[in-house]
This record gives sequence, structure tokens and C-alpha cells, in this order.
Amino acid sequence: MNLLDETMNWLNYHHLFYFYRIAELGSVSRAAEQLRIGQPTLSTQLKELEDRLGLLFERKSRSLILTERGKVVLKYAKEIFIRGDELLGVLERGELAQKRELVLGAQEGVPKAIISDALSRLLRITEAKLRVTEGSAPVLLDQLLSNQVDLVLFDHELTHTGGTLVYLPVGKEQVAFWGSTSYKKLARNFPNSLNEVPMILSSSGHPLRLTVERFFLEHNLQLEVAIEAPDTALTKELARTGVGVVALGESTVKGWVDAGKLHKIGELPHEQKYYLGIKKAFLRDPLSEQILEEFRMKRKKS
Repeated sequence: MNLLDETMNWLNYHHLFYFYRIAELGSVSRAAEQLRIGQPTLSTQLKELEDRLGLLFERKSRSLILTERGKVVLKYAKEIFIRGDELLGVLERGELAQKRELVLGAQEGVPKAIISDALSRLLRITEAKLRVTEGSAPVLLDQLLSNQVDLVLFDHELTHTGGTLVYLPVGKEQVAFWGSTSYKKLARNFPNSLNEVPMILSSSGHPLRLTVERFFLEHNLQLEVAIEAPDTALTKELARTGVGVVALGESTVKGWVDAGKLHKIGELPHEQKYYLGIKKAFLRDPLSEQILEEFRMKRKKS
């Protein structure tokens, strides 16, 4: 047996498929009934897979609960067997079977209008079931790199991903300075009125943060940083409470503006851009070409 044979035999795909069905059905007995094999045999196969890959389930009473390792294995198992169905579709029917799940991560603070538009565009090109999850940029990046999500909507291009991602532009919005009612009067003498006013800024290095800093320098204003927060959802909420002024896109704050909680002080000469981040490995997926075409094939490398 050569090295290639040893590598191919390292993972028993029959065992992986049995694990996949057990995880989907939540029970060894139900999986055994569906697969039409004996329950003791199925339990043995699962144990052999866990001997190879590590603990995949926690046994609590009569329930099976996926471990963190099990969740990762399940993610890959889904992809493997869904792609197998797609392969049969290509070979037997001459078309791509797209009945699969596509997980879209959305960074906290990305406007719902941007998310909705991206979902609508994805629905135009695939019959896949779409699932949306939200989180911070670091969490979503980790999930993207570990294949827990397929695509992520970011509010800027991340610069520390080592060229592993491709960015597709999905939308933009005009940015302005916003404040609670107590800051509303600053609009009368903008931008000089912002001198030494408490500001709520995104984290260092974020493009919007750099734009605000440059704006203050160009107008010879003293920038007073009251709070630094990692995402736009938090900066928007802090601005609503009146602890400082924030620079955000118009659709991002629309809800609070409509409710009279935030007021426009003045425009910042900057457009907030949003990007769909895709792992380069995903570009080998047949669906990726349709995504690239839908989002105008404009690739931006990290």
C-alpha cells in the first residue's frame, strides 16, 4: 500500500455517512431504522469513527449532543454528501443539483437593507436554502475560515487574512455624523461645532475610523475620543444613549432617526462600503461562478 492509499483509507466514508445520519436524526435507533442496519452495528461504526476523529457526541441520558468537534465534522460531512448528490445531478441529469444550504454570516451593524438585498440576489442564482447568522467580524471570520459559514457580509475589507479571502462589493451608503437630541444643536456650526466633542469611534484601523481622523485633521479640529467600540451596532446604541457623537451610514441609523433618537449633525465626505467575503477555496464550488457573476465579477483580494 502506497502513501496515497494510506491517506485515502484514513477516513472511512461509510462511517462518516453513518455519523451524518445519526447527527441529522438525533438518535442511533432512528438512524439504524432509516439505514436498515442493526443498532449494535451502527453503534460500533460510530465508535470506530470516534476512535479516529475524537469524541463527536456527548451522551446524556438517552440523548446525543454534538460536541464542538462533532459540529465541525458534521459541517464537513454535510458538504461531502451534498456535493455527492450534486455530482450525480451533473452526471445523470446534466445539471447542477442546488438543493443545499448556504450559510450567510452578517457582521453586526450591517444594515438590514444590505443583508436583504444580498439575500435577494443570492436567491436569484441558487435554489439553495439560505440561512443567516450574525456576529462580530472576528467571530464570523473564524467561522468562515473553518467552513461553518459560506459567505460573510463585512463593513470593510479585513487586512489580516493573508490573502485567503476574495471581497465582492455588495452596497454602499453615505456617512454622516449623528448625535442624540442633546447634540442636535451642533448642526448649526458644523463642522467647527465638533471641536472637542466626545466621539464614539470604531476600532483603530477601521476605514471609517481613519476617515474621521483625517476629517478632523483637515478641519483643524481637536478629536476627543470618548469610546472606542468594535462594531457599528454598538457604536449606534452608544450614540443613542447620548454619550457622544458617531459617524455612521444613513441606512444604518435610519431606525433611530425615524424614532427621533438620533439627529443628523453634518455629512462626512465618505461612503460606507459593504463587501461579501468569500474564502478562496470556495471558488472551486460550481455555485461560486454564479455568485461572482451576480456581484459583477469584481474581485478584491485581501
